[in-house]
Amino acid sequence: MIAKTEQDKVPWPPDGPRIGLCLSGGGFRAALYALGVVEYLADAGRLANLDVVSAVSGGSVAASVLADRWPTLAAEGYSRASLQREVCLPFETAVSERNLRNRALARWAGRRFTLRGPARGSVLGQVLVDELLQARRVVDLDPALQVVLTSTDLSTGRAFRVSRDFIGSYDFGYHTPPPELSLGEAVAASAAVPLLFPPVYLHTRGLGLTDAPPTLSLVDGGVYDNLGLEWFQGWSSGRPAVARGVDFIIVVDASGVLEKELRHFRGVAALNRTREIQYFQTRAARIRWYVDALFSGDLRGVHLASKYDPAGFRLPDGTPIDPTLYEGALPQGFAKALSTLRTDLDRFSTEEARLLRYHGYWSTHARLASLYPELGASKPSWREYADLSERDTDALFAVLAQGARRKFAR
Repeated sequence: MIAKTEQDKVPWPPDGPRIGLCLSGGGFRAALYALGVVEYLADAGRLANLDVVSAVSGGSVAASVLADRWPTLAAEGYSRASLQREVCLPFETAVSERNLRNRALARWAGRRFTLRGPARGSVLGQVLVDELLQARRVVDLDPALQVVLTSTDLSTGRAFRVSRDFIGSYDFGYHTPPPELSLGEAVAASAAVPLLFPPVYLHTRGLGLTDAPPTLSLVDGGVYDNLGLEWFQGWSSGRPAVARGVDFIIVVDASGVLEKELRHFRGVAALNRTREIQYFQTRAARIRWYVDALFSGDLRGVHLASKYDPAGFRLPDGTPIDPTLYEGALPQGFAKALSTLRTDLDRFSTEEARLLRYHGYWSTHARLASLYPELGASKPSWREYADLSERDTDALFAVLAQGARRKFAR
């Protein structure tokens, strides 16, 4: 439930609020859901208000692609057509035509025969850049959109952040990133899922960091904060002078659900279950903080969780939202099915990718148009799955059931 407070009566700046996006982890599932949210902002004429993106893991991949194409989007008025052509459709094609996870693993394995090949995490970054990005270095990103990519520093157990404007952490301070810093390395560090991909090793010489070890071991940012929300939560604990504050925070949460499993756990299954519980509980604590801040009036924003059907959204007083606000959304049950899709960088089918984007689009409309109608679209234009037949619905559910199964070859 999202609160409406006295702060909500404060008028926005003349050009609208400065919007901050928090993009969660969850592999390409999270990236695609996030792109649907961004697509809705473009349709509502609010993409120009997007000022900061704080991202982890799969969300970092989407954020980097968005920042990579930002100059073109700006030149074309931040239109939905431009966003689709430059970002959404190329991303959908890349993750559906090729298995980028396996391509990275195969490239790494081939280079290991030289005995001097790069680490597996670094190869992942190279593949992501080759397949998804035009910029090769962090400094090549457009400064108009501040993207903050978060990884987890194993030496301190806290967040390590990379942006075009700064690099560093609470422990080592923030400094200007060096010109040669690889964008692929930064994205791979944020998305280096434990066990599948080892840490990305960042040599600190020349970075200007205070009391840092010679090499940092960086893993998936979701280990520390699977929402990317802590960047805004910890503002008072120290941020670089160039960090930008925002007026409105949209938390895009595609990290899934922790289902009850009444069985005996042992070995690897027990280890994976332990990791899932840790992710779930730390995320839940941050969401509670965020909602409390909304209720107290300290923040304004909305929380979008892919596991929820828009038809189940409620107003702050507990009453259902206007049904017209989700009339084009996927039928009930799709949210749960989509939330069970795999959360690594495995290949996604075109249908899976399109459904995730569509769900993100309509989830955003249902939230914004019901709570902050001045920020929403008067009439959402994407209605591709608005009138599904029973036969089509069953076929799509079958596609998602198959997609929930993890496979090495897909």
